[in-house]
Amino acid sequence: MNSKKILRDILVASVIVAIMSATTVARSVFSRHSSPSRTLTSGLSRPTQPTSARKRRARSYDVLHYVIRTSFDVPNKALIGEVDVTLKPLGNGFRTVELDAEDMTIERVSLSDGTRLTSKERPGTLLITLDRDYSSADTVTVVIRYRTVPQRGLYFILSSDTVGFQRPRQIWTQGEPEENHYWFPCYDFPDDKVTSEQYITTGSNEIAIANGILVQTVDNPDNTRTFHWQMNQPHSSYLISLVVGDYTKLTDSYGSVPLEYYTYRGTETQALRAFSKTPTMMRWFSERLGHGFPYDKYAQTVVGNFIFGGMENISATTLADTEILDPDSNTLDYAKLNLVSHELAHSWFGNLVTCRDWSHLWLNEGFATFLEAAFLESQFGREAYLQELRKDAAFYYLDDATRNRHPLVNPNYPLTIELFDATTYKKGAFVVHMLRETVGNDVFWRALNLYLSEYEYSIADSKDLQKVFERVSGQSLEWFFAQWVYKAGYPELRVNARYNRFKRQLTLGIRQTQKPGIMGTSVFRLPLDIEIATTAGTHSERIEINRRTQDFVLQLDGHPRTVTIDRDVRLLKKLIITGSRSTLGFGLQDGAALTLNTMAPTQPEWFNTMQSIFVSRNNEKRSASTLLRSSTP
Repeated sequence: MNSKKILRDILVASVIVAIMSATTVARSVFSRHSSPSRTLTSGLSRPTQPTSARKRRARSYDVLHYVIRTSFDVPNKALIGEVDVTLKPLGNGFRTVELDAEDMTIERVSLSDGTRLTSKERPGTLLITLDRDYSSADTVTVVIRYRTVPQRGLYFILSSDTVGFQRPRQIWTQGEPEENHYWFPCYDFPDDKVTSEQYITTGSNEIAIANGILVQTVDNPDNTRTFHWQMNQPHSSYLISLVVGDYTKLTDSYGSVPLEYYTYRGTETQALRAFSKTPTMMRWFSERLGHGFPYDKYAQTVVGNFIFGGMENISATTLADTEILDPDSNTLDYAKLNLVSHELAHSWFGNLVTCRDWSHLWLNEGFATFLEAAFLESQFGREAYLQELRKDAAFYYLDDATRNRHPLVNPNYPLTIELFDATTYKKGAFVVHMLRETVGNDVFWRALNLYLSEYEYSIADSKDLQKVFERVSGQSLEWFFAQWVYKAGYPELRVNARYNRFKRQLTLGIRQTQKPGIMGTSVFRLPLDIEIATTAGTHSERIEINRRTQDFVLQLDGHPRTVTIDRDVRLLKKLIITGSRSTLGFGLQDGAALTLNTMAPTQPEWFNTMQSIFVSRNNEKRSASTLLRSSTP
């Protein structure tokens, strides 16, 4: 059975799977349904409640730099820490530093010169009273010594050999969206960018991997080692990370950028297979975006029982070992390829330019998901790109039907983690694709370059992106962002057709049938391409839908044989086509539902199973609350 037939069979079967599994599968992938808390057999403890919504206070200071010193009491799953927080007040009369910190025993708070300070702990907050009033011209460094048994953010994993390879004991952190304040006091929100460094003390047989470059490793008299990592480019606090364990380090490079792959002993072959395309990806992203890789090194580290498929911790991506280390596979499959490219793409979208607040998360995740498809396009052609977009749309439709609908910009989210869903990722990716189709390929990539250049090492929101695209394209995109970014849902179109053979006219009747609701759109503006194959040849027509019900009369050069709506998959929409070939006298079909004519040259099949259309093995960031409710790691 060749790959084309396999794909056709899968796509046909997927319609049945979608109907039968819509509720079950969608909930298992994206839903946040309840079940009891658990403690994983690996030693990873989980809290009993999902992350609550925290009110974001007004900023009164700008953090400039963190110095984080950590060591670990592994038997008690405790962290012993000290952090220096260097900041500048944003106004005069500044006397109270309010940091995010959860369930910590604070042992001492002082200024960098040793002056003792008083502090007060409230739920989720550490309030520090300074020795005097400071002004916006001052720079202040407070030093906090503490101890904590983190309930989130930092996890202790026991060794295991039950997953097909030997997993060593390890410690890892996961800060997104707002969980780094469980293991060090900080300003835990994305709109403040800092530099940072870490001194991580480990056992003598372990190494520590963190952000930036390794400055020094010191062997201590007590049979421990301290690793000093330094991250010199500004970044948001949620991207700070560490991993500790008995790892082997594999090296590669892209130009002058060192690439590091950290894996378990005995799994080097699997890790190299999964990471082998990293230099190619880095080259393509750098050249296509017109912006070189922005950091001094790039590391990828596998960890056990990871909450997500992968996390783009700045310059030091963390990945679930079960997603990367497949002892039964001798090829690089698309799940791994997409996962690695997604997390690398965040180096530009999410890390270099970060969403101003979580309501604009699609600027991070939608773009990284889009760039997965764009990288496939660069390697295997346009049809591979379109197939990935079809898959994204299928995930989104399934999720949208079973969860609360929301716009891409969603300021009213109940829990931050709830934003990590198919709307943010998959619809976000498709909206980026539609933006590309709207402004044209050349303008699109030039606009992305300008966006990255203007907001590098800073923050941005959807209005900033819109302004850049309008400036480069020379056109107003208010209509586009209004309906696709700030409104929820998608158009549903009922299409009928008739052909007048005497006048050689094809009439398409199109009615928008979507129910707008509070957040939706009653009437979408939709530029729509129609490909018409007649007895005389094939040509395309472009129409623009801008009313709830419209008829379009197209003059043809012969009797239609096939009419294909949206052949190149330029719109996110659902079509209901009335009439069959026997009743119409010609074929009327949706281009978004068509199978492909060619396949990626080195991949025997696109999906490992029928359900891979609906059950993602790549970069879906499964929420912590979903993991809590799972029965297995």
